[in-house]
Amino acid sequence: MPGGSATIVALVGPRCAGKTSVGRVLARKLEWPFVDLDDEIATAHADARGSAPGSGAASGAGGVLAEIGEAAFRDLEERALAKALAGNGPLVLACGGGVVERAAARKLLASRATCVWLRASPQELQRRMRADPTPRPALTGADPVAEIEAVLARREPLYAEVAEIAIDGRGLSPAEIAEEVASRIGRGGIRGCRG
Repeated sequence: MPGGSATIVALVGPRCAGKTSVGRVLARKLEWPFVDLDDEIATAHADARGSAPGSGAASGAGGVLAEIGEAAFRDLEERALAKALAGNGPLVLACGGGVVERAAARKLLASRATCVWLRASPQELQRRMRADPTPRPALTGADPVAEIEAVLARREPLYAEVAEIAIDGRGLSPAEIAEEVASRIGRGGIRGCRG
C-alpha cells in the first residue's frame, strides 16, 4: 500500500538492532527531524502521570513497560505512533522493537512510512544487550538476553510484513548503515511500506 506523499522513514527491528543510533545519523545526513518513539512513549506516560519524563518508577520506555504491562504499553505505543506519523514529514522515526506486534500499528506504518528493517543475528543482539546499560524488562518471563531468540522468532515475520527495505548491519557502523538506508531510499524517494 503506497504511503502517498509521506516523506517518513521508520526504522523497525528488534531491541539493540541500532534503530536509535542509525536514526540519529540518518536524520543528520538527510537534514530531517528525528523522533525516537520510545522517548515519545516515556514522555506521554510522564505527562499522563503529571511527572517529568524519566522520574519515578517509569524511567524510559522500558520502565513504562515494566510499570504498566504490555497491553497498556502497546495502547500507549499505538497512540504515540499515530501522533508521530500524523504529519507529512520529512521525518526519521526510530520505532520500538515491538511496534509491529499489533496489526493496527503495522497498518499505520504501511500507510504513512517507508519501513527499514535493521537486522542482526540473535548472538549479536545478545552481545549488544549485555553491553547496553538501558534497562529492558523481560517480554516472556525469561531473562531479557536469553529471550531474544524466542522474541525474534515471533517478530521476524511481522518485520518482514512491513519492511520495504531490510539491511543486515553485521560489521557495519551506524554511519555505514545510515549511508546504505539513504542510498536505498534515494534520499527521499519514499514509496511506503508493503501493507
